[in-house]
Amino acid sequence: MEASSVSDGRAQPGVTLLVVRPHPDDESSATGGLLAYYHARDVRTGVVICTGGEEGDSGMPGTPANQHRDAFVQADPSEAAGRLVRIMRVLRPRVIVTELPGGGYAHPDHIRCHQVSLEAFHAAGDARAYPEAGPAWPAAKLYAIAQIDDGQWETLRPAFQAAGFDVGGRQRSRKRARGAGPETATVALDVRPYSEIQRQALLSHRTQMPPESFWRRLPAELYRRAFATAYLIRLHPPAAPGEYEKDLFDGLHSSTQWCSRNG
Repeated sequence: MEASSVSDGRAQPGVTLLVVRPHPDDESSATGGLLAYYHARDVRTGVVICTGGEEGDSGMPGTPANQHRDAFVQADPSEAAGRLVRIMRVLRPRVIVTELPGGGYAHPDHIRCHQVSLEAFHAAGDARAYPEAGPAWPAAKLYAIAQIDDGQWETLRPAFQAAGFDVGGRQRSRKRARGAGPETATVALDVRPYSEIQRQALLSHRTQMPPESFWRRLPAELYRRAFATAYLIRLHPPAAPGEYEKDLFDGLHSSTQWCSRNG
């Protein structure tokens, strides 16, 4: 987690939305559409990447990569949180987006990213915590990227097959119950207008996206339809069951840090 670029808060314009992800390609894979969505609305956005991605997307449980002394999973959690606290206090975001509890899947870097983000979110607003990291700054909200089964993949299966893509392995098994649906998300953003921006950003990570990659070969229209919505769950303040917000900044629009063409 690199903090040298924010060494002098006076030189930083600050951000309104800060996204914290474990690997370089994660910025675009799950949050690229969201970042483009808010950029189009004149919202200042920032991204913290917790690792340099030297191991690609390896490092799953039990792999040798996790034993490297520089692996994120080997980092001191308090030190990592302190670095993130410093970034938060310099950039002063109103909203932070990170991983789900448990990381969304079993990758140790995703799990650690959630843990560090949660600690830093609460500590950044506490003047007693990490006093060396600068004046306290309490972000208003913390969200996690939600893995929602909105049925899009099953609906689009005939179109995928017609285009020559075998997506059988990506479909929910008929014997397995459907996963969490859209009704469990606090926020659902229509990111279809930004799908090509998101995909081009993802494809720029060439070591992750070789020429034969599914993501590289998928026709633009199918990509747009398959990844039409960004779903998020509010972790803090905790969302009530069934609570829905139309935007990450609901209730914060009066803030002078919220910049939008629509006011």
